Amino acid sequence: MKANELSGTSGPSPPTNGASTGPASASAAGPDGRSRSWLGRHHSRMIDVLRIGLGIVWITNFFFIVYPPNKYFGNFSSVAGSFAPVSFGGPGFVDYVAAHPLFFSWAVALITGYLAVAFTLGLTTRIACFVGAFFSAILFAIQVGSIFVYPGATDVGEHPLYILISAVLLVGGAGQSLSVDAWISEAWARWRATRPSVVRPGVPSGWTGSLSTRTLFTYFVAGTLVSLGVGLSLVVAFPPQATPSGPPLATGPVTYENLSINIAPNGWPQYSPANFTIHTGLVRFTIVDNDSPMNWTGCPCPVQGTVGDVEYINGTPVHIVSSDNVAHSFNAPDLNLAIYSPGGNVTAFTVDVTRTGEFVWFCVVPCGTGADPYNTPPMGVAGYMTGTITVV
Repeated sequence: MKANELSGTSGPSPPTNGASTGPASASAAGPDGRSRSWLGRHHSRMIDVLRIGLGIVWITNFFFIVYPPNKYFGNFSSVAGSFAPVSFGGPGFVDYVAAHPLFFSWAVALITGYLAVAFTLGLTTRIACFVGAFFSAILFAIQVGSIFVYPGATDVGEHPLYILISAVLLVGGAGQSLSVDAWISEAWARWRATRPSVVRPGVPSGWTGSLSTRTLFTYFVAGTLVSLGVGLSLVVAFPPQATPSGPPLATGPVTYENLSINIAPNGWPQYSPANFTIHTGLVRFTIVDNDSPMNWTGCPCPVQGTVGDVEYINGTPVHIVSSDNVAHSFNAPDLNLAIYSPGGNVTAFTVDVTRTGEFVWFCVVPCGTGADPYNTPPMGVAGYMTGTITVV
């Protein structure tokens, strides 16, 4: 018997759960008793398709991290350190990150992995919107100088887009369809409906169900702004990291030089660039060696001429490089410089340059392609395994 029959009245039953009875209501009751308009269903689907698209972007980022040839964890310190010349507020925080690769590399990897799963599957969607926006805000603040202060430097323009998409997903109610969140909510509602004390429970709306969209968005904006502030504070407040050992830093500008060793089309390994110009003072070099590992039996391979007589192989300080893997070297006798580069690794070192002029560098590791690897090309070939350093 209907409620209006019990009360002796006629006409439609009063609305429940705050449903509107006026003509402005676009809802139509479905067979399960819940109201959902055609527009509402398709709006929800479009929002969740956007959510899945963002999840695929984070999956791509996570794949880069776990793909072994990229050596994300091994190269994290050197790659992080390469942002020093374009870090807003100075290199202090970047150097700190590079000095603690274990914590920061795993933090980035775990957050990226969570966002990939959460957005793609629609699991804890609202939490992911907050985490993704705050994460992007901090990364953007740390690297903001790359695009706004240092012309031509690393582009970080995707982070504001991630923040905007997260805001759209939060306000648009992402996770209501095509998601694990929706499946869990509906399964919970069905289970609750079987309980004797519950007649027709509504579908739980998640951890923020009691908060309005306006309140959620206020928290979202406030948290994002706080994250931006935290990121900017980190890069401005952190002092430059002290050099562990060696002589005091030289006066003059700090410069950065990134080199790579690749296999040329003719099959020869090749330094790039082979000829370059640096300034006097403190110079931080990074060599990305993409050649194969090689055992140079009997090599003592002591590092010379760097600050502290140390080089960093994938972030690990080394004074004597193991002969088990020495693919190339970077020797400049007039600068008293001797660096050894393991194949498939990233080597970083700092040089205190006090002299101006043109200096020749060369590789002493036997990497020739002929019968005598010490005396056949590319050994001694300009532009490949030898070149010039111009100091101004």
